Amino acid sequence: MTRRTEAIFRDILYAQCWEDPEIDREALRIGPDDTVFSITSGGCNTLTFLIDNPRTVYALDLNPRQNYLLDLKMGAFAALPYGEMLELLGVRPSRRRRELYARVRGALALASRRYWDERQVKVDQGLMHAGRYEGYMRLLRHCLERFKGKRLIREFFDAEDPAERVRLYRQQWDTAFWRLFTRVFLSRTMMTTLFTKEFFTFVEGSFSFGSHFAQLVERALTRMPLRENYFASYILLGRYYDEDHLPPYLMREHFDLIRSRLARVHMITGTCGDFFTAMPNDSIQQFNFTNIFEWLPEEDLEGILREAWRVGSPGAVMTYRNLLVRRERPPALRMMIEQDRTLAAALHARDRSFIYRNYVVERIIKPETRWSTGSRQSMTAAV
Repeated sequence: MTRRTEAIFRDILYAQCWEDPEIDREALRIGPDDTVFSITSGGCNTLTFLIDNPRTVYALDLNPRQNYLLDLKMGAFAALPYGEMLELLGVRPSRRRRELYARVRGALALASRRYWDERQVKVDQGLMHAGRYEGYMRLLRHCLERFKGKRLIREFFDAEDPAERVRLYRQQWDTAFWRLFTRVFLSRTMMTTLFTKEFFTFVEGSFSFGSHFAQLVERALTRMPLRENYFASYILLGRYYDEDHLPPYLMREHFDLIRSRLARVHMITGTCGDFFTAMPNDSIQQFNFTNIFEWLPEEDLEGILREAWRVGSPGAVMTYRNLLVRRERPPALRMMIEQDRTLAAALHARDRSFIYRNYVVERIIKPETRWSTGSRQSMTAAV
């Protein structure tokens, strides 16, 4: 890890998860006897998986600050009523977040408490706004508001007819300024400033970041529901559209259920390889890898998947995403890991987090595995 990469991990990179947990839940089909492995990131999807009643959820992140964030979110669930939890997280406006934090801090691990005690400004912001990535989203939004106007952005959310959104995009959004904006603010240079060049080592040199993300934005603005899409509303409005359109783990109807299952979450700081090495064979039923593989050499991907195969039970499901670099099960593992591209494509078409190029669903094959063609087809039909 370079000094620049280490600097990126010295603080919270993601205050929210930017992967749609609903398609993961469809693919994983978590049950009451299941152990789930998930990358922590913003912690949102780890908590969402509790809705499905797993036995255990292991939340792992290389960056300990991501686990400190999850620890505080879990503390908010445990110590605060629903409305005050939304205040601390930043969903609702509040001038008393430090007071709310003081009521939660006693439930935190010592390292988490030390981190948050020294970063009360982040507490003031609201937890969901406290990441480096969310800061980048604020910068993009402020530029769009200045040059496109809040009114135009709001018109996209107010438009009931998709044809009206297409008209707004073609006549008012897709201008010379927008094309310049994508070349500058959605460029490889800007992405490298946000992250580090090592994150993009495996992206083709000729790949156009700006053109790619511009196409994704066009799809989101013209073809996807906006009010229901809390990813798009946060990017464009700086908040969720309303409390009827929140991430699943923040919906009122799930609050008591998640609170009652918090003890099932176990946080680990480290690498996938180190964690899997310490786990027994056949001990995990679902894996949520987010998009970690595209930052790794292909030989590292193969090594992690080999260990996932060992610790995974027969038929265990793995999901992950590709943002810019295509990564899937290497051919060398085709007798160990089965791809389900039909299901993955069906789910990807419904993905509200519109930034990802590819969604991957794979299953671990062992002698006890009983996956028939008919069962895969019926599972795909169910979605």
